[in-house]
Parts: sequence; C-alpha cells; structure tokens
Amino acid sequence: MGKKEARRSRFGVHKHPETRAAMEAIADSVRRQYQGPLLDCPLRLVITAWRRRPKTKKRDIWADTKPDADNIHKLIGDALEGVLWVNDSRIVDSRCLKKFAPEDVPGWIEIEVTSCLDAAV
Repeated sequence: MGKKEARRSRFGVHKHPETRAAMEAIADSVRRQYQGPLLDCPLRLVITAWRRRPKTKKRDIWADTKPDADNIHKLIGDALEGVLWVNDSRIVDSRCLKKFAPEDVPGWIEIEVTSCLDAAV
C-alpha cells in the first residue's frame, strides 16, 4: 500500500491506521534483516514493489495501478527513519518500480540501499 494522507484535527495530526500498520510491518522486517548502525550519508534507494496480479492483467508486467509510486516511496522512507537511516532526507537518488508478481503469488517489496559517497557522479 502507499502512504495515506494524515488526518488533521484540533487535537493534532494522526496517521491513518493502515499507514501506521504498514510502516510498523516494514520497520519490523528491516530490523530482523539489518542490525548495523544507522546510515548517515548520501544514499541511493531502489524500491521494487511486486504487486498481486489481478485476473484482468494476465499479460502485463508493469503495475500501472494504485497506489502511486511516490506514495510507496514516502511510506518506505518514513517507515525506515530511525531504523535503517538517520533521516529520509539522506536519500539523494531514488527509484520506485511497480511490477506484477507471478500469478497466485502475493506481493512483496524489495529495497536496495547503497551509499553515494563512493559512487561516480
């Protein structure tokens, strides 16, 4: 899912419950896989969101359906703040791809993070 807009009230700003649950699930998954220090340098981020394939899109490769790629990017950037990187402002180069998963396979997300310090411009 993508990041949904926060609700504003006279008591403050509240994250959408589905967004909060998705962010916690992403953070928990990364915590299990990465135990290193928080990344505090310019980062390159590549996200591949494998979406469940609807029956009407048997031949399509690219998931041109909701949620928008930028909302997926925002969800992951915010979910991993303080888990993988110090702040999502450290992401200086990013790409988000949306593809359909093989038939009868639930979707998943692949996240690739590399430092831009040693990369050629």
